[in-house]
Amino acid sequence: MTPFQEIKIVPPVKAIGMRGDLSLWGIDTAFGHLYDKALEGRLMFREPAIGVRHGEVRIPDPFRSEYHVLFPLNENPGVEIPGAEIVDLPGAEVASFVHRGPYEWIQCTYEMVLDWLRENRYEAVGEAREVFFVAPEPHSGGSQDDMLTEIQVPIRSAA
Repeated sequence: MTPFQEIKIVPPVKAIGMRGDLSLWGIDTAFGHLYDKALEGRLMFREPAIGVRHGEVRIPDPFRSEYHVLFPLNENPGVEIPGAEIVDLPGAEVASFVHRGPYEWIQCTYEMVLDWLRENRYEAVGEAREVFFVAPEPHSGGSQDDMLTEIQVPIRSAA
């Protein structure tokens, strides 16, 4: 089953972010560091958190990807945050795909994303965004099987 959800327009987003080479297992730690930076700067941010996977849309390398972790901001911070940056993500028309389950299995969903793009004659015209809707709470008894991540791929018709 292809996890295709819809084609939609996503609005532009201003966010605080940190960029680096991350493994699939290092993304949680990077979000923790970004959270600390946002609190140090007394920034008001909102959920869900966003990740941008830099480079062409492809099956992620589990050990190393150029990746941006981002928290959308409620307002322009007006101050510089050492070790973090303010990022403006443009609005875009995207194909939206839902990944349910452990983040370490997201490669399987990316395989289906690439198949869907090819079969439906679309091409990616930007970098994939990953929107983290549900993460397991350490004290709630939730598990990684409960995780819900939306993959947004900016698209245009290839025909």
